[in-house]
Amino acid sequence: MTISINPRGLPFVRVAIAFALSKGDDPMEARSIASRRWGAGSPPETILRAAVASGTYADMGSDFAVAATAFFELVAQMSVVGRMAGLRRVPLRTRLLSVVSGSTAYWVGEGKAKPVTRAVYASDSLAPLKVAGLTVATIELLESPDLAAEMTIRADMLRAIVEAIDVAFLDPANAGVADVSPASITNGIVPIAASADAGADLAALVAAFEGNLDSAYLITTPTLGASLSSADRPNVGARGGELLGIPVLTSRSAPAGAIILADAAGLAAGEGEAEIRTSRAATIEMLDAALVGDATTGAAAETVSLYQTNSVAILSERAINWQVARPGSVALITGAAY
Repeated sequence: MTISINPRGLPFVRVAIAFALSKGDDPMEARSIASRRWGAGSPPETILRAAVASGTYADMGSDFAVAATAFFELVAQMSVVGRMAGLRRVPLRTRLLSVVSGSTAYWVGEGKAKPVTRAVYASDSLAPLKVAGLTVATIELLESPDLAAEMTIRADMLRAIVEAIDVAFLDPANAGVADVSPASITNGIVPIAASADAGADLAALVAAFEGNLDSAYLITTPTLGASLSSADRPNVGARGGELLGIPVLTSRSAPAGAIILADAAGLAAGEGEAEIRTSRAATIEMLDAALVGDATTGAAAETVSLYQTNSVAILSERAINWQVARPGSVALITGAAY
């Protein structure tokens, strides 16, 4: 049995590096680069061998699927979607049922008729929408044989995708775009305006919540998580914890001043195939993440030529989608500043 001592997700990153250093995303040249740099029979060389056989890198076989799964498992560990245990995991493109009103059980006396209630379901499916993380690296960094350089690229690829997922998942302003991106779980929720009393606000949040507290999470920013910590609330902080007996997740991409209460069992999410693409010839618009999609700021994007800066753009994509499967599974506080 072969045991890898490489950090998790690194084969996926190395495949991206090999493609980035090849000219025109050439699988043959990328395989040659991988063989020279990491050795014949190494995970990236084996993955790229399949790409050469198929003539395309879009379908690189089971070894690539394993490498992509390992990388996106790291994304899951960092993103709010991935950290919500109990989330209803469903396959994409598959019809699923969400409960509008459920069945009811009754106590029945001996010889008495047993009441029957009719459950009401809604039918839907999750389309394979794509989230893409764009990382720009210099040729010098990509060519460096130092493991620290590869880990830097890995960290940036992870950060880009995690931020894209968390912003889309949590931002109340995200109404989604048909066939492009899903709406956030908070979109359309009537929020509770925060007061100066965190305890009263949390009580109002729980009172407005129609989901199951047994499978619920509180989600907020690290800053707000830290400000909620007190003598009365010692188990919560910048890295999450527990509040009112409910697990707390923190994310830098959560909306500022927001506290979200979400029932994981009332949400459905699905993930699909992954892909890597690279380019040396593109011109990239560098726009602050906080301004993306905000046309009201008037902020001008800075354009950077990859050719002129001797850089390569690495685009890592994965099909993912989600929806609120059970009405009332999310409640929201906005404007909190305790």
